[in-house]
Amino acid sequence: MPNDLTNYATKGEATVARRLVRAMLARELSVSVNDGEEWTVKKSRVYREIVDALCSTGEDYLRVYAPTGDCLGAFYLVWGNDTSGEELIADHTDNDFCDRLTRIAYKEAQDA
Repeated sequence: MPNDLTNYATKGEATVARRLVRAMLARELSVSVNDGEEWTVKKSRVYREIVDALCSTGEDYLRVYAPTGDCLGAFYLVWGNDTSGEELIADHTDNDFCDRLTRIAYKEAQDA
């Protein structure tokens, strides 16, 4: 069944978003999604649930949590800036961990 990510994001944006979520979950982290109005997903480890919540509005905030429940960082995604997806991650927490996840999402997107 198509979701908002499939219906409204460009191929490049969807690729970056999916890679970012996969990188988070591969590290056994939980993810919360805010669509700019409410937290539609709270501390989930379910890929489909997280991805299906993306792109329902023009922006999303993702918070990433360690298995201990500690927040490791946040990402601000803005949809519609660049079809390649290279501007999807408009901002993120300034730490090595979030920098690494961003690089993974963009590098893998370019290789896809």
